[in-house]
Amino acid sequence: YFINNTGTLLTNFHLIQGAIIIQAELPSGAFYKAKDILGASKELDFAMLQFEAQETPSVKLGDSNDIRVGEKVFAIGSPLGLEQTISEGIISNPKRELDGIELIQFSAPISPGSSGGSLFNRHGEVIGITTGSIDYSGEEEAVAQNLNFAIPINEIKKILLGKEQEGFTDQSPDYFYSLGKLAINRKEYDQAQKYFEEAITLDNTYANAYVELGLIYFEKGLIDLELETFQKAVTTDPSNSDAHYYLATAYDDLGQYDSAIVEYEKVLELTPTDPDQDAIYSLVVRYLAQGKKNKAVQLNEIMRELNPGVAKGLDALIGRVR
Repeated sequence: YFINNTGTLLTNFHLIQGAIIIQAELPSGAFYKAKDILGASKELDFAMLQFEAQETPSVKLGDSNDIRVGEKVFAIGSPLGLEQTISEGIISNPKRELDGIELIQFSAPISPGSSGGSLFNRHGEVIGITTGSIDYSGEEEAVAQNLNFAIPINEIKKILLGKEQEGFTDQSPDYFYSLGKLAINRKEYDQAQKYFEEAITLDNTYANAYVELGLIYFEKGLIDLELETFQKAVTTDPSNSDAHYYLATAYDDLGQYDSAIVEYEKVLELTPTDPDQDAIYSLVVRYLAQGKKNKAVQLNEIMRELNPGVAKGLDALIGRVR
């Protein structure tokens, strides 16, 4: 969630995030660039950014300690990019503990892309930040629905009021990681490198910090350091698909294509329900280079389901290989 210069919670925006900028866009068409990081929590999976904005639309924060079972709530988010989508439901459990984290469980449906949206009470107050839902397919293909969760707004208030909590201090690895991400957006790679190195110093198992540090080495043309750093990321967190993907690209940079293929294949192994299109594309090209046309054709069928346009382009490439 995002805070402007006056400490007001921004609403009615969507995030544009990439290698160049992080900015919020309001329905009026106004854009605001991210200015600073107010806090970040890997455990709760959210970060708070301060934007260069004044007198923006805002919403009132409620008290998540006051919500009760059966209370009507409304979720507003951008599932699948459809902004200002509203769903209605009730509070199922105001203090549901999952993996040691206390969350609000509610029945208002949310879909992929809704994470980071607002959960409102009937008075129009924000009582939570939507964070996800659970789908479970049992033996009879039954799917559990309306199991949706939100971070209590009082956890956000602790940051707004300047109260420290674990994972949210200005000396935490998450804090330095977030500062590093903002520095990258400003293309301040030397400063970003220092932030990520500090995050790793505080937590030498921080795989994502290794990944970002490896990307900085790539930008600087330090390919050997890039490879070494991505290898540390994979060793630290073998289940991190991003780490495996970037390690594959490092092997590509060094011309070690067999090793790259192993890592791209690992990426797809780790993402069976949401295959990485870049990994598929790279694998198809490399299979063709090795004369493994059948494997390339099989993999391109997966791409066809994900992105027919890209698959069509690969068809043309495959057709040139005998």
